[in-house]
Amino acid sequence: DGLGAPPYRADVGVKDGRIAALGDLACAEAARTLDCSGRYVSPGWVDIHSHSDWSVLDHPIGMNLLIQGCTLTVAGNCGFSTAPVADRASEMLRDGTLSSFDVATQREMARRYPHETWGMADWLNEIEKAQPGVNYVQLVGHNALRRCVMGHDPRPASDDEIARMIALLEPALEQGAFGLSSGLVFIPGCWAETRELIALGQVAARRHGLYTSHIRGERETNIEATQEFIEIAEKSGMRAHMSHMQSKYPVYGNNVMKMEMLEQALHRGVDVSADSEAFPNGGATPASFLQIYHYTTDQLRARLASPEGRAEIKRRMRTIHPWHPQGRFGPGGVPFRRAWDRVMIYDCPHDRSLEGKTVAAVAAERGVEFEEALFDLALAEDCRGPRFIHDYIEDDHYRTATWERCIFPSIDTGLYDPAQHFSELDLRYWRDTGYPGTIGLAPRVLGQFVRQEKLLTVEEAIRKMTSFAMQRLGVADRGVIRAGLWADLTVFDPQTIALRSPNPDPSRVETFYPVGIDYVIVNGQIAMEGHRYTGARAGHVLRKAA
Repeated sequence: DGLGAPPYRADVGVKDGRIAALGDLACAEAARTLDCSGRYVSPGWVDIHSHSDWSVLDHPIGMNLLIQGCTLTVAGNCGFSTAPVADRASEMLRDGTLSSFDVATQREMARRYPHETWGMADWLNEIEKAQPGVNYVQLVGHNALRRCVMGHDPRPASDDEIARMIALLEPALEQGAFGLSSGLVFIPGCWAETRELIALGQVAARRHGLYTSHIRGERETNIEATQEFIEIAEKSGMRAHMSHMQSKYPVYGNNVMKMEMLEQALHRGVDVSADSEAFPNGGATPASFLQIYHYTTDQLRARLASPEGRAEIKRRMRTIHPWHPQGRFGPGGVPFRRAWDRVMIYDCPHDRSLEGKTVAAVAAERGVEFEEALFDLALAEDCRGPRFIHDYIEDDHYRTATWERCIFPSIDTGLYDPAQHFSELDLRYWRDTGYPGTIGLAPRVLGQFVRQEKLLTVEEAIRKMTSFAMQRLGVADRGVIRAGLWADLTVFDPQTIALRSPNPDPSRVETFYPVGIDYVIVNGQIAMEGHRYTGARAGHVLRKAA
């Protein structure tokens, strides 16, 4: 039922989008009956950490979530949100300097709003027009607020600037956002002082909003960053949720200490929780290692085309240390430590012979420094590639999965159609390296962590993925199988559910889809029957009540 209680046998009656009855409904009349004998029916699973706002206008259906049993996505994480945009952010959007993860969506919004200015209500209205296939929750990104007021200025905010950010945050919350997020390793959030987050958090706390944070470092600074996260929550009074609890290269193994710190905070009455990814690798482009420098593709191309530009970038890559505001981003451990043997090329259209080699190996073959090899590869791919894979996340789910306050999994992606999104090369890499990909992480929890490793009971895993996630968000009418609540439901076979088929074929993307899920129902409408999408676009754009 989503609450952690033992499973029980019952029929579930659905009417007008909601759960209408529970129990023995053998004598009830229905337009359609689904035989779920031998299956579990659970609340639909929650994608607690997503960047769905980066692609929801392009792919509102959210096939990548539906195929893995997710019926709700939480967007606006890591300090980035597509609204609001105003003032300095509008100017940067006009002159092409608003380099950001979500800039493509912001440009599409600018086409719809010619003055390059829009608020949270405008943004949520656009998503409703797009008719999403999954339920949608939006957070306000601290980086978005800061860009509106300060652009990318590398300095702390003044009292007046914090007040102006508050003046943008308040209406965004009034218009339906569920809280505030920060990304304190990204520009411009990395320049913010703790007091800035506390001041904004006090505003969010008054409206019972959730604070989520990609904290100020997951490597050498992750203990200090956890302490700051707790301080922000404690002094602002917010419910607070730590994103991406896992450790990153080269500092592994701190999760136990971080959980102890969070437990101590809980005992003091600080309302904290976390989520965690559960895979050891990350995909990247050259820009991933340079995100801390925040170049656009055009800017990067211009710098790499000149010896002076290369020398400056190389110097910064080698000297910006892990305690520098720009040195705390996860992949930043690779350039600072020059650990290019950890970075493998897996898609290089201009020279396929390089695929499977590390950047360090290419540098050795060419007799150049590591960075020069990276720069040459980037220019050869017009600074949009090659695509890399690097081993930098500790797969420490055996530590975190059992913690009562940790939500699994953190999917951490946008919305897309896997059949269009992934190339055969992507799928071949997943198969050959065991990389789980992002289209089957929720089933992986139930197949691997529950059935195989027995780290969790099925009811506890479902609680984390449903009612606990909804509780953290402040959503009261979903996440539990109870009469009167919205009928977001996932039907699965506990004996067969898994990340993907045991015999994946890179020429057939559907063989990489999760197995063991029979039905996915969104607001009472069947969206998925096995791997078949029904065409339903029944998702709701949720707006937090005032």
